[in-house]
Amino acid sequence: MPILVWMAIILPIASLAIATIRTILFKSRTTSIQPPLESEFTEIEQSAEHLSKAVSYPTISTGEASAFTSLHSFLADTYPGIHSHLEKIETGNERNLVFRWKGTDDSLQPALLMAHQDVVPADESDRWTYPPFSETIQEGFVWGRGSFDAKGQLIAIAEAVERLVSSGRTPRRTWYLAFGCDEETGGHQGAASIVEYCKRNGIRFAFVLDEGGVVAEGFVRGIGVPVAVVGIAEKGNVNIELKCTKAGGHSSSPANPTATGILGKAIWKIEKKKWPAHVGYPIRNLLWTLGTHAPFHLSLFLLNYWLFKPVILKIFKSNPTMNALVRTTMAVTMMEASHAPNIISNTATAVVNARPLPEETTEEILQRLEKAISDERVEMTVLSDSTRSKVSSLEGEGFRLISAAIQQTFAATPTSYLMAGGTDALHYEAVCDHVYRFTPVVMDSGELSRMHNIDERLSLENLKRAVHFYTTLILLDSE
Repeated sequence: MPILVWMAIILPIASLAIATIRTILFKSRTTSIQPPLESEFTEIEQSAEHLSKAVSYPTISTGEASAFTSLHSFLADTYPGIHSHLEKIETGNERNLVFRWKGTDDSLQPALLMAHQDVVPADESDRWTYPPFSETIQEGFVWGRGSFDAKGQLIAIAEAVERLVSSGRTPRRTWYLAFGCDEETGGHQGAASIVEYCKRNGIRFAFVLDEGGVVAEGFVRGIGVPVAVVGIAEKGNVNIELKCTKAGGHSSSPANPTATGILGKAIWKIEKKKWPAHVGYPIRNLLWTLGTHAPFHLSLFLLNYWLFKPVILKIFKSNPTMNALVRTTMAVTMMEASHAPNIISNTATAVVNARPLPEETTEEILQRLEKAISDERVEMTVLSDSTRSKVSSLEGEGFRLISAAIQQTFAATPTSYLMAGGTDALHYEAVCDHVYRFTPVVMDSGELSRMHNIDERLSLENLKRAVHFYTTLILLDSE
């Protein structure tokens, strides 16, 4: 038998044998997850009332300043320990809230806990089970706009710090609390101004923790342990205008294709295009972690990406959420042409919202769009472009503390994750090398789908877990 035939037979068998041995070895090193520790603070009903009241203030990013002023007054009345024992920092924007909790060891860099006060509008309020800005606690949930994103996180941080202050605890490290005012519209007046304050005063953080991934239930079928996905980077956000100009006129005598038709064909090509996949470090580590806890047949694939890459990428491609973790995505979100049914517009425009992977540049996106469209009549202009996120390390004190707090609070396995959406955390990469994105709650896809949607809510159990998590994180750092 020719040697090439032998190689064609032997190489796949040898590769599979190596993959099997690797899987057995790495799964044998998997440590068991210990049961979660009970919190010393067990009262949650009052915390739920506090969250419910906070939700009642319609702090929409572009809304009235009075809603933020009312929220601030409520927080001052509700958390007297924070407002008397922590230093309130003025950053130049009165809608922001920043506090400094001085620790006992000045040799340690400070750490930062974040959330945002602002919320998105509550459209279609008549379709909500309960009014979106009412003080509603029903069925074991706090209901309303911002209950999950992200006043739940803000209140959980405040509850944890207030209880620790009231019990006479002083942290070893200095902690900052930062609650921005406009995360939902880019954070330019909120997080960005706070970061500028930090730069002016020479403040750098050991680690930063913002909203992000969650403890996911049913993340991958067959994995029996809860998985806590911690964002260590986020995708970019680029808006590109497509424009086509061609003589229009009356619709009774069209000269097809019109500007709108040309642009429509370009959009069809963009949506049809299969953009290349790249499994970066955050997702490679996620696959590895899942593989160590999955049934053997699934572990064989997840722990041996080098051999099963095509199969894994096909799995990712089958689900829009998973697909966004390994590809730059393009979505046409806005279009404009004629404003009358009998007029052919001279100009048609559309906006493409691109969410690039951290390693992909805007120039590369433009080149791919130009190649996909392949029509000189369509002009492209970059309207806005975000700074690319850095990838924070899984080594070091910050991730170790967050992981330990996750394990003690949720009995979950922490792992890395790439955020598909944007957060205020991106701004803080200018003053910190270790920026993490994690919301300490247990969620399934059904609950997550309520975010920015009708009937947003947060369970009392999740609020209790979140308070427990932040309390544990601060106490672990003080041991």
